[in-house]
Formats: sequence, structure tokens, C-alpha cells
Amino acid sequence: MALAIATRAFCYEADVTDISGNKYFPVVKEELSKAKESIFMVMFKVGLSGYDKSSSVYQLVDELAKAHKRGVKVTVILDQNIAFSDQGDIDQWETEGKNAWCFKILKEAGITVWYDDPTKYVHAKTLVIDRETAILGSANWTESALFKNFETNVLIRSKQLAKGLLESFEKIAIDQKSSNLAIETGAPVAISWKFLENPELCGNMMSRHDERSFDLYLLLLRNFKGEPKAELTLDYDETAKALGIYEPMSRTAYRRQIIKSLRKLQDRYKLIRFEPQYAQEATITLLDYEQPEKAYTYPKEWFFQLPADYWRYGWDRKLSMRAKFCYLINLAYASISNARPWWFAGRKTLTERFNVGKTVISQGMQELRRQNLIDVEYPPRDENYQSSLAKSYKPLKLYNPAWLEAEWDRLKMAYGEDELKQARAYAKIVFRENDPQVVEGILLKTKQYGKAAVKKAFAIVAQKNIDNPKRKYSYVKGIIEQSGKKEE
Repeated sequence: MALAIATRAFCYEADVTDISGNKYFPVVKEELSKAKESIFMVMFKVGLSGYDKSSSVYQLVDELAKAHKRGVKVTVILDQNIAFSDQGDIDQWETEGKNAWCFKILKEAGITVWYDDPTKYVHAKTLVIDRETAILGSANWTESALFKNFETNVLIRSKQLAKGLLESFEKIAIDQKSSNLAIETGAPVAISWKFLENPELCGNMMSRHDERSFDLYLLLLRNFKGEPKAELTLDYDETAKALGIYEPMSRTAYRRQIIKSLRKLQDRYKLIRFEPQYAQEATITLLDYEQPEKAYTYPKEWFFQLPADYWRYGWDRKLSMRAKFCYLINLAYASISNARPWWFAGRKTLTERFNVGKTVISQGMQELRRQNLIDVEYPPRDENYQSSLAKSYKPLKLYNPAWLEAEWDRLKMAYGEDELKQARAYAKIVFRENDPQVVEGILLKTKQYGKAAVKKAFAIVAQKNIDNPKRKYSYVKGIIEQSGKKEE
């Protein structure tokens, strides 16, 4: 169908084809396969959970890789955006990792791929092929958008429109730093809700305090790259290093411990099939959660992403088992929350859903809070000091503990060792002893208002229960500043 396409300056003829709904996927796949010279894509979201070759999204991404291999110039810009709600200074802004797997796969294929400036949304879902064919509309590259949602899309044959779109793409601000470093940090690991919710799996590990099996299984998921039949070769030495048992144990001892955990994953949890070989590496087959006779596949829905920094920064060894479990819960709930990155649930709901005791949730969440890995908000209390509302949680970005130590060294040099120690002791009252920004804020308030005012304010807050919404640093600041005004 020929239509006149109007711009601010002119209009021109174009062939337009409606490819809404289920027509989008086959048309796009074919157009990509026929590309001869160039493909330029700008996409808000590409919903990949890994090297899942069975997914339609992977097939589209793979067409980009195939085009690159046959000599087509492929350029991709992916959105990375900040959850702007409740953000402080720019140094605290955190980007979402929704396109990390796509970035990794395209980068590994040798394709030119960029992240946009995280302070702006690139909400376009557009392809320009061979400087003539434009595909645009409402559909992201996700399984839901391709087959479930009501999406409207068009294919337009027009060199003029293609030229205009390519010129507009040149104006998109690129995040050079993230684009160059993202591949080094590794892609996140897709974990199914079923692993957390099935009482025979994660909950069973928690009740048995089977931390090594828990850690080992997450490592196996991290190492899975979509191998045929979900088979992995397990390197005992590298696995021992990852589990933190390489140095303290002999080779015979750590192989024995790993094999013991593998047998638990096979016989008790039905998560793997284990085929040991004498004096050789083991062959592992990951199994389906609900049908163990079948091989594991990447989850296509109801999954969340565990960042590679969980291992890179050593949080798998630094946190207790209950804290690691609660961090997974935070990631899971945040992934489906309408108020993302905040999510809401009461302790009773969490214990019932994930088949663990109340102590696991309470202590695990408190540990994460003190490590500055989650933020927690409590609802306002009524006059009887009761509230039926759920707590609000927000998972924070995993940081490098080495960075934290460097921050303490900086503050020690700037303010003195004794002063830093006292400030951290005060910060502990409001669960922020590992937050350098809060600690430095306390040091500055001490200089401005004096030690007595700061001590008095924290003494007031320390008397409040840990679930009191006023037991936080912002409330302490208010007391200190109000006290200073009265003295004036």
C-alpha cells in the first residue's frame, strides 16, 4: 500500500505493510536474513535470559549475528536507564540490566553495540535495513511482545524515511564507558522463581543449612551457556576456587567435598545428573525442576537476573546463606514489582511462599540492610503503634568491598581514625555502618553542630524499635538540624 509520509518539511511516497501482532516476528526474521549491506537497530528492551536458542528473541538476535558474519554492517543501540525514583546524587544512580544478555551476545559476535546515556530513555523499537527498509512500532524484542501483547508495527519501504531515521539515530547520546566495560563484568544469570518456591529445592537447602550445595548449584547455572542436552563439564580445581575451598584443602579433600555436594544435588534435590569419571573431570546434566527426566532449559517467564558481580566481588562467600537467599528474594520480587525497584511483602507472606522460618527472613534482610545491599522502608504507625502494611524493600547495586575499604581509608585521612570509628558506630544505629555517604554525613554534622548534638540525636533514635519508620538517618538529621535552629 502506498502512502504519503509527511514530515515537518516535506512528504513522500512509501510502501507500508502492517505487521502487527503475530506477523511481526516472521517478517522481521526474514528481513534480517535478506539484509545485504547494513542493519541499524535501536531497541528499548531485548528480553534474553541467556543463550536460549529455543526462544524467538534469541532467533532474532542470532539473525543479527549471522548478518554480521556474511559481511553486513550491523550497529545496535540498546537502552540502559536509571530508576529515577528515590535517587540521591548522581553517584548513586543505578542502571537497570535489562539488556545485558543481548549486549554480551552481540559483543561476542563482533557486532558494534552501544548503550545509550543512562539519564535518558531511548524508547524506540526501530530497525533500518539496507538504508531503505524501516521497521518500527510498539514491540520490544520480548516473548510477550512477539506473541502475547497487543502490539502495532509497520514495515515501510522508503529511502527518504530510512535516511531521516538514521540521521536521528546519530543524535543519540552514547555511554562510552559502559559500552566498553560491560562485556568485562559478565552477564547476569537467569534464575527461575521455581527454584525459590519449590519446598524441595531452595527451601529444603535452607532448612538443612546446605550452603555448599546452594552455592554449587548457582555456579552450575552461571556456567551453563545453553549447551546441548544441558550438559556441563565440571572442572574440580576451578570449582574449588569459586567455592573458597581450594587453598585450605588438599586436592583430594576438595574433590571429595565437591562430589559430596554433587551427589546431594542429584539424589536429594533432583537438580542434576552426575557422572563421575576416575581421575577426570565430571559431566553434569542440569535437570528440569518439575520433570527431572528432562533436561534443564532457560526459564522463559517468572525468572530474575542474578548479577555477575555477585561472584566477581565475592558476595557469594561474604554473605551468610540466609542473606544470599534473601538477596535472591529481593531480585525476584523487584523483577515483577509495579513500583520497581521497590517491592512490598510482609514477613508472613515471604515465609509461606518460600518455605522458610521467620528467622531466616528477619536476619537475612537485616544483614543485607547492614551491608548496604538493600534499602528498607517501614510504613507509618498509627496511634496504637500498629500497622498491617507490608515493608518496602529495594535491592541495591552490588559494590566492590575493595572500594568500601578505600572509602574508609579516605575518610580516616580526612577526619581522623577515632572520629570515623565513632561515626560508624552512630551509623550502625540506623543500619548504615557500611554506607560511606551516611558516615561522612555524620562526620560533617558533627563538625557543624558539635558532638553533643549528634550524640543526643542518635540516643533518641536508638530507643526506637528496629521496625520503627523513624529509625533512619534522615530522621536523625532532622533532630540535629532542628536542635541547631533552637540554639540560634
